[in-house]
Amino acid sequence: KNCAVLGFGSSAYPIFCGAAAELSRKIVENGGWEIVPSGLCDAVKGEDITFQIWTASLLDKLASMPDASPLVVKLSERINDIDRTDTRRQIILESVAVQIFSSKEVKEAAAKSFMSRRSSSFARQRAVASRRTLTERRSSVDSRRSSVDSSTVHSLDSSHHLDSSLHCVFEGVERIDEAITKALQSTSRLRKDIFQGQILSRMDLLGGKESENETDLGDDNESTKSVRRKTSLIKIGLDLCGNPPYQPGDHVQVYPHNTISEEKLGAFVGNLAGKLNLDDEMFVTFENQEVSLAELAVTAPILYHNIDQLVSLDSFFKTQASMEAPIPTQSCLDLASLATSTKDNAMLKELGTNKAEYDKMISLCGMKWMDAFDMFPSLSGQVTLSFLLSSMKMNHPRSYSIASCKARVGSEIDLVVGSFIYSRGGSRKEVGVCSNFLTNVNEGDEMTFKIESNPSFHYPLDPNAPLLFICTGTGFAPIRGLLQMRSYYRSRGESEKMGTAYLVFGSRSKKEGLFEDEIEKFINEGTLTDAYKCYSREPGMKKQYTTDIMKNEEIEQVLAPIVSSLNGHVYICGSAHMYEMCTSVMIEMTSKFHVLKLNEEGRLHCDVFGALNPAGSVIARSRSASINEGSNLPSRRRNRVRSRKTKAYRHSTTASASDIDISLLNLKPVKLPAKKTTV
Repeated sequence: KNCAVLGFGSSAYPIFCGAAAELSRKIVENGGWEIVPSGLCDAVKGEDITFQIWTASLLDKLASMPDASPLVVKLSERINDIDRTDTRRQIILESVAVQIFSSKEVKEAAAKSFMSRRSSSFARQRAVASRRTLTERRSSVDSRRSSVDSSTVHSLDSSHHLDSSLHCVFEGVERIDEAITKALQSTSRLRKDIFQGQILSRMDLLGGKESENETDLGDDNESTKSVRRKTSLIKIGLDLCGNPPYQPGDHVQVYPHNTISEEKLGAFVGNLAGKLNLDDEMFVTFENQEVSLAELAVTAPILYHNIDQLVSLDSFFKTQASMEAPIPTQSCLDLASLATSTKDNAMLKELGTNKAEYDKMISLCGMKWMDAFDMFPSLSGQVTLSFLLSSMKMNHPRSYSIASCKARVGSEIDLVVGSFIYSRGGSRKEVGVCSNFLTNVNEGDEMTFKIESNPSFHYPLDPNAPLLFICTGTGFAPIRGLLQMRSYYRSRGESEKMGTAYLVFGSRSKKEGLFEDEIEKFINEGTLTDAYKCYSREPGMKKQYTTDIMKNEEIEQVLAPIVSSLNGHVYICGSAHMYEMCTSVMIEMTSKFHVLKLNEEGRLHCDVFGALNPAGSVIARSRSASINEGSNLPSRRRNRVRSRKTKAYRHSTTASASDIDISLLNLKPVKLPAKKTTV
C-alpha cells in the first residue's frame, strides 16, 4: 500500500520522533511502501521547512501517479514554477496544506474511510476470536499491541484517498485555476486559538438612532460638546470555528475592522507608490539583522506581525493597520521629506516639531492616516508600503466580557458592547475603533476573535454558596452569563442545592436600564433572590450610586451576611473606581478582616476597567493592590497598559523602510508572480 509518514518531535529528547520511526518500520513490515521518505519535524531547529519540503515532495509524487487527479497535477506544476529558494513557495505550500488538511470535508472523508475499514476488520477479528481459547485470545491481544494491524496500513492508502479528499475541498468550483487561486489566497498567519465566527444578530439596546441618547456635557468639559451612547447585544455563531468551549466570566478578544469605506480605502491605496490596488497581495521580509525580532515586536508591531507573510492589501488596511489613528509627530517629519510641494513640506515639518500646532491640528481634523493624502496631496505616489509598515500603528484586539452561558445558549457567544461617539463641536466625530465596529456589525458578517480564559471570575464550585453581584451599565455582561448558568442548573432540578443570589445594578436612568425583562425573569424563576437598582441620572430624582444603595440599612442587613459568611462569593464588574468604593462599603458593613478573607480565599471576584489610584487602594494586599502594580489586571485593563507602553517607544522605531522588502502579487489571473516590486 502507498503510505507517507510525517512525524513531529524534539531533538532535545533522547528518542527523536520515535513514534514516527516506529510507525514507518511497522508499515514496511506489513507490506506498505512509503512513496516519500519520512519527514521528521524538529521543534528545536524549526518544523516549518521540513514540513514544507515533505509536503512538496508528497505533492510531486502524487502528481506523477497514473491515476492522479487533474487538481493535484495542476497544483504541483504551479508550485514547481516558483523557484525553490523563493520563500513565497514555502508560504504558499503551508497555506495549501492548511486549506486542504484542516477542512471539515477532508477530516470527515478520512474518518469515514478509516473507521469503515477498522470496523470491518474488528468484526472479522471478533468472529475469529469467539472461536479461540482464552489463551489464544490473550496471545492475539499481545500480538496486536506489538504490531500495526494490516487493516490500519490499508487505511493509509494515499493516492485515491487524498485525490478524493481534494475533490471534496473544491467541490462546486468550476475551474481548477479558481480552486488553486482560492487556496493561494488563504495565506494569513493562522493560529489555533484565533477563531472566525459569524454574526447571528445585533440588537441595539440603547441609542440605535442618531438623535437618541445625546448628552450635552456643557461646562464639565469645554472641549467636548456632546456624546452619543450606543449599547448593543451581539450574538456570535461558533459553528464556523468548531464550537470552541468557554465559561461564563471568560473574555473575548475581538480583532476590529476599520470603518473606512471601500471607496475611500481604494483611493488611499491608489495614492501609494507603485500604482497599487486592493487586489494586490504583499509578501514581507525584514533584512536588518541588527534589530532583534523581540525589539521589532515592540517598536514596529505591524511589521513584526507580517514578516514572512503573504497578506492581501485589502485585508491589511481593513483589519491590521490603524487607519483612524493620528499620524505621529516623527512620521510627520518623515513624510515631510517625501512631500513634493513646499507648502506640504513646511506644514509637515511644523507639525513634527511644534507640539502646540500638532495638538491644534489633532483637535481640528484628527490627523488620521486615512486622510493623509487629502490633507497633503503632494504625498500621492511618494509613500511606500514599506514606510507604512514601519510607521503605522496596529489594530490590537480589544477584550470584552462574555455575556452568556454555553450550556444555555448553545453554539454562540453573546457580547454586550457600549460605544461612545464624541463630537467636538464641528462635523468631526471620535469613536472607539472596536466598539464602533461591533455596534455596527450586521447579521452574516464574519468576525475574528480569541477566547481568553478568566478563571478568577468563574462560577463557584460550591452550589450552596450565597452570591452577591454588583455591577453598572455594560458591567452586567459577565453577570448575565453567570445568571444564565444558575438558570441552567435550576432547569436540571438542582435549585434545592443553590444558595441565595442578590444583584445590585446601577444605571444612568430607567430609560438606559439594560436587560430589565431578563432580570425580572431571573427573579420570578428563582435564579435571583432579589435585585436592587439605582440610577445616577434619573430626571427628578436624587443621584444614587451602587454604594449608596448598599448603605441602605434594610439592604445592608441582607448583603452583610453574604460578605461575612465562610462560603459567600462577591462579583464586581464596572469601573475601577466603583470597585474601590464598593470594597470600602463592604468593609464598613462588616470588617476589613472579612473583606481580606474574601480576597485571600478567592471569593472576591472583580472584572474592572479604568485607572486606579495607587494611593487610594482600600486593601493593601487585595486584588485592588495587585491591579495597581499592573500584574494581575483584568484583561481589558491590561490591554490599555500595554498600549501605553508601546506608545512610549513609538517614535524610536529602529526599523526603516530600507530594511523591508515587499514582493507584490496579483492573483487575477493565476500567475506567480504577475507583478513584483522591490521597495
